[in-house]
Amino acid sequence: MSDATGHGATAGRQAAGRITGGGFHLFEIAGIKVTINYSWLIIFALVTWGLAAGYFPYYFPNYSARVYWLAGLIASMLFFASILIHELSHSLTAVRAGIKIPEITLFIFGGVAHLSEEPKDPKLEFKIAVAGPITSFVLAGIFWLITAAITGSVPAIIAAVFEYLAWINMALAIFNLVPGYPLDGGRIFRAIVWWKTGSVLKATKWASDIGKGFAWALMLLGILQIFSGALVGGLWLIFIGMFLKGIAATGYQDTLMRQSLEGVRVDEVMMKDAISVRPDLSLEDLTKDYFLKYCFGGFPVVENERPSGLISLALLKDVPPDDRRSKTVREVMIPRGPDIEIGPDETLVDALKKMTTSGMGRLLVMRGDRFVGMITKSGLMRFLEIKQVLER
Repeated sequence: MSDATGHGATAGRQAAGRITGGGFHLFEIAGIKVTINYSWLIIFALVTWGLAAGYFPYYFPNYSARVYWLAGLIASMLFFASILIHELSHSLTAVRAGIKIPEITLFIFGGVAHLSEEPKDPKLEFKIAVAGPITSFVLAGIFWLITAAITGSVPAIIAAVFEYLAWINMALAIFNLVPGYPLDGGRIFRAIVWWKTGSVLKATKWASDIGKGFAWALMLLGILQIFSGALVGGLWLIFIGMFLKGIAATGYQDTLMRQSLEGVRVDEVMMKDAISVRPDLSLEDLTKDYFLKYCFGGFPVVENERPSGLISLALLKDVPPDDRRSKTVREVMIPRGPDIEIGPDETLVDALKKMTTSGMGRLLVMRGDRFVGMITKSGLMRFLEIKQVLER
């Protein structure tokens, strides 16, 4: 089981976000929304089943099936509570440093804390990264103390639940200390190299390469386990390895991209004469006269020469085809607000950060109350690609 902590601002969100999309909101802690992805239900069921049908009956026989399932359910719930606490330690450390954390997501590989921006210096990177393993070690110690305190005075199966939690938190902490990106150990390693060399790009490259090597090692170990007869365990290691490899590769590209975008203003890349749509336009006409005609992924919504929001293909696809004739743009658009606006003098890094936080692939560019253009994520990527080609 991997914690797969994605506390990098964009790398973690982009790579892990492709997997963590879709789920349901649980609650909020200190203004941080906690979400469970649907994939989490799979691993929760598997962990509960493995404990109730395998681990507890094997090591602690002579209990009823009902007791085993109850113990497995409690242990699984406390295990995932431990992962949430692990992620909260990252998040609260970041919040204290002024970095916003909109959400924590629990998903099939563990958890990911969504930071709104990358740490600005290696010292802060180190503090945020090390908070997770320290928390897991502390939790392991707490569960060991509980086990020692209750052993002999309660049924063995109860003490076994806390003993399991001590072991699994210890394993989680040690696993996350592997010095490969995106694990916490990779973040710690990156912070140290960043501090020693002064280059976040070089530090990310080294941590990313180690992370990819570790991912390949996990996949190789998974293949060996499959050949030895452990099919489920082997497949699980392969999946974790593939996931970590993807984020490790994305992390370096993300850092490279941010450095290329630093210092470039929004008005240098924005579309100054963006095609707009009326809010009273039907979704059917929007599809025919705009999406299919211009092949853009979204448009600003303008009424009386003033922007009122954004409409995108992603919003349109959620509306059943039969309803598109009667519904208008106004009913499904994202209303104008600070989350989808940016000033022309702000940087492309700021624009990318806001796009990632809002989940929108485009922003209205506003000079005060005046609409001066639109900037899109695809436009940023084209600018970056051209710049990298010209600078080779």
